[in-house]
Amino acid sequence: MKQAAKIQCIHPEGKQAPAIAMDTYALFEKAIYHALKGKKNGLTFTQLTDEVNKCFRQQKTKFSGSVGWYAVAVKNHMEATGIIKTIMVKGAKMHSLV
Repeated sequence: MKQAAKIQCIHPEGKQAPAIAMDTYALFEKAIYHALKGKKNGLTFTQLTDEVNKCFRQQKTKFSGSVGWYAVAVKNHMEATGIIKTIMVKGAKMHSLV
C-alpha cells in the first residue's frame, strides 16, 4: 500500500510539530484561510475552530479526526510561515491573516 505524501509542519516557537498528510493539510489550510478572510479583527482559536467546522459542514466535507488537533497544527504552521499572525487583544489571542 502506498503511503500518503506528508508535510512536516513547523511551529512558530520552534517546538516539535507533527507531520500530517498533504491532503489533510490542504483541507485545513483552505478552511482556516476561508475562516479568517475578511475578519480584520481576527478570531480566537475557539472561534476559528468553530468556523472550520462550519466550513466543513457547508462543503459536506467528511473528516473523522480531531478537528481541533489538526486546526492547531495547521494554524501554527501558517503562523510560522507568515500567512497568519497572532496578537493579544484585551487578554485574548486573536488570529488573523497577515
